[in-house]
Amino acid sequence: MVVPFQEIIDRELFKTILIAISQFRCKDMDVETFLKNKAIDFERRNKSRTYLIIDDINNSLLGYFTLSLKALRFNSSVSKKTIKSIDGFSKEVKAVGITLIGQFGKDTVLAREIDGGKLFDMCLETVFKVQKIVGGRFVMLECLDIKEIVSFYKKQGFETLQFNESDKYLQMVRQLS
Repeated sequence: MVVPFQEIIDRELFKTILIAISQFRCKDMDVETFLKNKAIDFERRNKSRTYLIIDDINNSLLGYFTLSLKALRFNSSVSKKTIKSIDGFSKEVKAVGITLIGQFGKDTVLAREIDGGKLFDMCLETVFKVQKIVGGRFVMLECLDIKEIVSFYKKQGFETLQFNESDKYLQMVRQLS
């Protein structure tokens, strides 16, 4: 079950969820740290929306994802054809608004409980709801350029676009049909 964090903040269930969050472990410490230290503040400031994936049977936190809006700025490595495909109109634009999957993580202790692909499908269901409401042609994520991570996202339909401005993260995009 996908539970929007926003709907449980400051409610009675929130205390139970905070315990589950404190027990959450992820291979990526940045992803774990965001959930534990920043997600609530980002929710309250309307910077992003975090969705918790809860096991219906024992109320454990299997994983989570965070969505936000971002300006995707194209660097010189991106072809004009690709820019036009992403923008939908022009090959001359320097940036486009895009839905960003800012965080995506799975609990390492409960990893056997759910397949990562199924978890990501839950994330994409929400992305498609966003698209239906506000439009958009593509969704983007940023990840470290690690073979296993890139391979996972490619299996989910993402393609490598470019590195971000700091050259730390690989930006990958997927067309929304």
